[in-house]
Amino acid sequence: MKTAAAIVLVLALIGMFPKHKKRTGEVYVPAPAPVTQKYECFQPANVIVDEARVGRIMRFGQQFYSRRGISESTMREVAYNIVKYSTAQCIEPELMAALVARESGFNPQATSRNGAMGLGQLIPSTARKMGVNNPYDIQDNLRGTTMYFKNLLNKWSGYSDQIERALASYYFGPAVVEQAGGVPDRSGVKEFIRDIFSYREKILSS
Repeated sequence: MKTAAAIVLVLALIGMFPKHKKRTGEVYVPAPAPVTQKYECFQPANVIVDEARVGRIMRFGQQFYSRRGISESTMREVAYNIVKYSTAQCIEPELMAALVARESGFNPQATSRNGAMGLGQLIPSTARKMGVNNPYDIQDNLRGTTMYFKNLLNKWSGYSDQIERALASYYFGPAVVEQAGGVPDRSGVKEFIRDIFSYREKILSS
């Protein structure tokens, strides 16, 4: 069983991302999609950052968030570190960039009314658990954000809708997803997941 779960986790993280979701009761089942690429894990210091991916994320950010006043140098630093830390965690960089785009619009100084901070909109308790000392620091926040999202992916290893459950857990917290037995049938999270998959596709085509 552990071997099967590990295989499902690897497949989920190498590009099997749905373009459409079917509604079955209260659980969203992903439609199959082709495997696009395998990802190897490295320590952050040993990651060779793929500049092509950095460029795609930058183009997406500049196109969709041009009115937010984020400088080109800041956008590059954000994109570079998204690729660096997502690669270190074996997460597709475009998926991670889409999550950050949806959470903060690539604004390192973003703060929500509920006190969520920085690029990944980490709440104080999550930031502490991930060892984030300064949530408004680009590298510190993205290191913690990717680590937290990887933990959520690991939590739902073995489920066909693993990525949706991980995203819903990022949105609501894992306990809500556990109680619902999958992605809750609630409007906010459905739009959240849909937006992230849409952003991912746009980044890949940027």
